[in-house]
Amino acid sequence: MQSEDINFSTEALWDRTKEIVREDYREVDLLLQKLGSPKPSLIWNPGPENLPGDQLAYFLEWWNQARGDNFAASPDAVDPMELRSILGHLAVLDVLDGGENFRYRLYGSAIMNEPGRDLTGLLLTDIWTPLRAFFTITYRAVVQRKEPLYTQHEPHHSLKMQVWDRLILPLSNTGDVDRLIVAIVPSKRKPSSKIDIS
Repeated sequence: MQSEDINFSTEALWDRTKEIVREDYREVDLLLQKLGSPKPSLIWNPGPENLPGDQLAYFLEWWNQARGDNFAASPDAVDPMELRSILGHLAVLDVLDGGENFRYRLYGSAIMNEPGRDLTGLLLTDIWTPLRAFFTITYRAVVQRKEPLYTQHEPHHSLKMQVWDRLILPLSNTGDVDRLIVAIVPSKRKPSSKIDIS
């Protein structure tokens, strides 16, 4: 099925968001299947044991320490020196209109699909990728639940990387999620080696 056959309307994307918030993943599994990808793995509030590799575990530990007793770390806590080991894999997004859209404040050099293509300053809706709908609904879900979300997805077979591990963390100076900071780590692992979260 071609991507133009899929309902990407605002209403449909918000419906998928609400389903992820309540941990109902049936429709998002079908969405990725229609986009030519296997069903993703999603884990709310992951612990270090749920995360592959040291980079994501360090990133989560940094966020937990930075937030203290708050539900999220402050945007002011983002220190490039403290995060230098993973900086190239980070994206920082401003949350616009409660999650209607997102603007890339930072897009790490290590996650560029095309050399030299920096998404910094662009809106998520400006970026064309078959998986933009998946990114939109997962980012919106974190804005709504105000909790960390780990996802693992396999892009369309035409892309070189087989698996992407993504840890989405909320940032806030208010009672709402003002920004998201996302670690996006590509992997060469085969689908059969996906994390078992059952």
